[in-house]
Amino acid sequence: MRRRAEGFLKKVFFFLLVAFFIPGCAHAPSRSAFLPLARPVSSQATPVYHVVQRGETFYRIAKLYGMSAGDLMAANRASDPATLEVGQRLLIPRPGLSEFFAPSTARPLPLEEVRTLVGPARHDYGWQTITVHHSGTLKGSARNFHRDHLRRGMGGLFYHFVIGNGSYSGDGQIEVGWRWKKQLKANRPHDIQICLVGDFNRQVPTEAEFGSLVNLVAVLRREYGISLDDIRRHEDIKGKHTECPGEHFPFLKLLSTLDDIEKNNPRR
Repeated sequence: MRRRAEGFLKKVFFFLLVAFFIPGCAHAPSRSAFLPLARPVSSQATPVYHVVQRGETFYRIAKLYGMSAGDLMAANRASDPATLEVGQRLLIPRPGLSEFFAPSTARPLPLEEVRTLVGPARHDYGWQTITVHHSGTLKGSARNFHRDHLRRGMGGLFYHFVIGNGSYSGDGQIEVGWRWKKQLKANRPHDIQICLVGDFNRQVPTEAEFGSLVNLVAVLRREYGISLDDIRRHEDIKGKHTECPGEHFPFLKLLSTLDDIEKNNPRR
């Protein structure tokens, strides 16, 4: 009996050790926190709802979606913030927006600025693919993730680029990681890693965040000759058991937007 117990404890310890050091996106909270959005593109806004979790308040939820607590309460006909209950379904008002993006007053980083950040093409390493991640956290920045990845024994920031959502860096701000500056791989050879701050099982990207991603990928595609077929989500990689970048990340919208850019600006 004692040997069985010791064996069980060893297995548990081994599992925890492996889970701690596996590189990749942060673990995402429960998917029940955010009800699914409609997938198809529509000319009208699709209602978005948030399911209240323990410890959340009108203020915290409103901040998450970039609005005031008063507007959130008014949309849900709530007069007393103390009446908020765990499991309650709140309507998130987003007038005039498509179902893909959260409200944002920021603007995507312009193409010219993105080109400056990326720098001139360097073909000595041979970049061939682009993988899109989400952080799996509601907030963050390259600096936050760098510290976390150092703590996890990953040698520092495990992404080449991080795009902020307005929490600890600007909304739509593109931060260049040290691995890109040194032209070093992060996880897989020849694969450019881009991380958007957010948990897209619970949220949707902001307009500025998505726009900056489009411009960044467009620049990288042109500089390194990367095809649309070689742009993928983290979950698309064989053997990766992950939902990254989340079920609410508009991947098809990303590909169609990039395709439109390519058609309007063909390579010469």
